[in-house]
Amino acid sequence: MKALKQESIILRYEKTVKVDIVIGDECRIIDIIISGDFFAYPEDSIERLESKLKECRDELCIEEAFRELSSSVVLGVNVEDLKNKVMGFIKNCRSVYSGGGI
Repeated sequence: MKALKQESIILRYEKTVKVDIVIGDECRIIDIIISGDFFAYPEDSIERLESKLKECRDELCIEEAFRELSSSVVLGVNVEDLKNKVMGFIKNCRSVYSGGGI
């Protein structure tokens, strides 16, 4: 599976959050890394989220992955905005492939 799009964004809230995402065939998330100056507990919450996001290609899958964070404490990032940004990558990919061009 080849990477069709790789993108990094930096979101600034109370802290800096960086999202590196690789999107492949069928607008599927191949890899995603969420990093930055924020706090999450349990400490593996973000790693579990990243793992669940891999292979997602629609909003429902992304919603389910982010639901994992509901039992976690995340400080320094607006989780809803982060989720919407990840969804935006997928929506943008789909709009490109449904007639927009790369």
